[in-house]
Amino acid sequence: MKLKNYFLFFCLFTICQISYSSGKKALLIGIDHYIDSDKERYAEWQDLDGAVNDATVMYNLLKSKYGFSTKDMTLLTTPKTTTKKSIVKAFNQLIKAADKGDQICIYYAGHGAQIQNSKFYELDKKHEAIVPSDVLKTNDFLLDVEINALLNRILDKDAELTVIFDNCFSGSGTRGAIDLNSLQSRYVPISDIDIDQVYKKQKSAAERGALVVSAAKDYQLAKEYKDNRGQSHGVFTYALMKAMQMSAVNESAEDIFKRVNSIILYNAVPRQDPVIEGSEERMQKPLFGGVSDPTMGVQVGIVDAENKYKITLDGGSAVGIVPGTQLTHETKGVVVEVTALFGVNGCYGKVIQCDKKLTEGDLVKVTKWAPYNKNRLKVHFGEMGISDIEINALKELSILLNDKGLLEYAPYEEKVGLVVRKIKDKWKGFYSSSESVSFGHEVPSFEKLEKLSSKLDPSYNKIYIEVPPGTKVYQQLNGDLSGLPKVEPVKPLEKFDYRLIGRFNEKNELEYSWVRYAAQKEEKQNPLPAYTDWVAPHRIFTLTDYAGRLGELKGWLTMEVPPNSANFPFKFALKKNSNGDLVKSGGLVEGEEYGLALYKDKNLYNNWNMEDRYLFIFLLTSDGSMKLLFPTTNSSVENNTEQIMKTANGDYKDEILIGHPDLLSVSEPFTTDNILILSTVTDITDTSIFNQDGVVTRGSGDLSLDELINEEEERSSKQSNWFLERHTFFGTKTQ
Repeated sequence: MKLKNYFLFFCLFTICQISYSSGKKALLIGIDHYIDSDKERYAEWQDLDGAVNDATVMYNLLKSKYGFSTKDMTLLTTPKTTTKKSIVKAFNQLIKAADKGDQICIYYAGHGAQIQNSKFYELDKKHEAIVPSDVLKTNDFLLDVEINALLNRILDKDAELTVIFDNCFSGSGTRGAIDLNSLQSRYVPISDIDIDQVYKKQKSAAERGALVVSAAKDYQLAKEYKDNRGQSHGVFTYALMKAMQMSAVNESAEDIFKRVNSIILYNAVPRQDPVIEGSEERMQKPLFGGVSDPTMGVQVGIVDAENKYKITLDGGSAVGIVPGTQLTHETKGVVVEVTALFGVNGCYGKVIQCDKKLTEGDLVKVTKWAPYNKNRLKVHFGEMGISDIEINALKELSILLNDKGLLEYAPYEEKVGLVVRKIKDKWKGFYSSSESVSFGHEVPSFEKLEKLSSKLDPSYNKIYIEVPPGTKVYQQLNGDLSGLPKVEPVKPLEKFDYRLIGRFNEKNELEYSWVRYAAQKEEKQNPLPAYTDWVAPHRIFTLTDYAGRLGELKGWLTMEVPPNSANFPFKFALKKNSNGDLVKSGGLVEGEEYGLALYKDKNLYNNWNMEDRYLFIFLLTSDGSMKLLFPTTNSSVENNTEQIMKTANGDYKDEILIGHPDLLSVSEPFTTDNILILSTVTDITDTSIFNQDGVVTRGSGDLSLDELINEEEERSSKQSNWFLERHTFFGTKTQ
């Protein structure tokens, strides 16, 4: 088995001589800039944006949460320190310092490539390779066989090794924002190179006990995007960062990467599936092996404390800190509340308790996490509305196209070959090939569109006419949506989640619908609905309600969850009725029946603070509805772990089935749904917050989880006492 996608993004600082002590050691390599990449002959070669950001994030997480010391971590980020010679030198110094039982992390972010070798033992005759910063001058890549040899030398020292790579080995692309049309990849095209060299086959690091994580499969692109603060990140490392922030330090690697997959799936990143390789035993151990100190929590250093109203701290979004988070100096008793974030991993705060003086270098520990994600659903519905004259012209055009059999009623239908839209003050046509044609300021004529349709592939010759909202509809939406706490109207060209589209239907009646960005009709891999039901102009209040419901869904799916610092050990899975197997996420087989199950994570249980919690398990479906699965409404079933997991002799069960073994089943059409489990120390008496209708019919449903979590957090400032886990499932015909 070859090393697959062993390439990740990093940020590294300039280093000279490296020294290591015992325990935990890390080597992080991140390459944004390639020497000579600005020269004309390398025009196809593109520098990267977020590799350095991602390495900095990992560096700070290792330092602040996982107990790695800065003197035992090496970060390489400059062109001078990321040449092949420098990278190999850093590996050799790490190997020399490695000792039996050490926890060692290798992390790479940058370009990846595939290199032809006609004498290679792999069937595809290709090496995967790291692309050093000086490769344009030397043409010397760091091949997978060379990397594997270095990793095996670490394993020869009986160290516990975790390797993380974020890059890709196929296709071509450029990097950009989380616009699905401009996601950038960490791949560079290599041609006319044949190493023509024999290499002896060797065992991979994963086969020898290492945990090896790759950002994507070897035929996929590892991509980057910008987060909501404008910081560039790799899609995979961003998801990994979020998963690590919300996990306890002793959580299993397997469970952490289930979270990673769910986060990537939520963002609807096309064709990027992370790969984790390791033995079953290694997968059940913590991410970096060994056992970490569960009481350490998240600590950050004070950088500048001159002004108590603007304290500068060396920690921020990378370790899960957001405005509202509180940190405490354990001996001085000073409490700092975060007021703003800056950079990849910095923040400002103000002293809110105790007048003792903080000084540079003091460590403060997170004692209260900001409780929820304030990122609202972003919707776009035009600029100012169009006139009745234009609406009537679009109606006449739609009737003529419909009579000729050329009209389609939604842009995501398969046969659509041309979409007609108004962009600012001009009408344009967009082909499925991404090419476009301009029609000017007037609605295009039927004759022009009929002529364009005749040139399309007969299988894709339908035209969709997108009708913008009229002035009255625009004004009503603008007023109504501004009052929704979880919905944010955005301007043209800004990033959005849903966009308003209009049409004249089969009866020539005007209707509107919300459609998700880059939605496709038969899409199964996104947990948010691709589109809502169509609504007539006199029922625009229904569209406002739909937006509110979608905002609630996004809130649950993107909620910032505090770290599981209490090491709460009980986790959720679906139990297959036919054989008792636990399914924690992924495919559910058609015809099978499943029940709800809880199981005990032994790593977490050994460090649990033994504080029981109330459990709420609820379903978020792809049509936008929510349903509480456990406890059932008006049920007398106890939902506290003391009642449902504890035995008569005081022990806790390893696994239990909750309710009926055939509660859920799978049938076509297959969709992607999420099951969430919320654990809280305080009971929730109003369980209506876990139920709402989908975006097809209207209902009430003013969820008050924000207030609930705030109230919950006020009860304890020592440890997070609530937690939320998301599990993504989709239907499939076979195992």
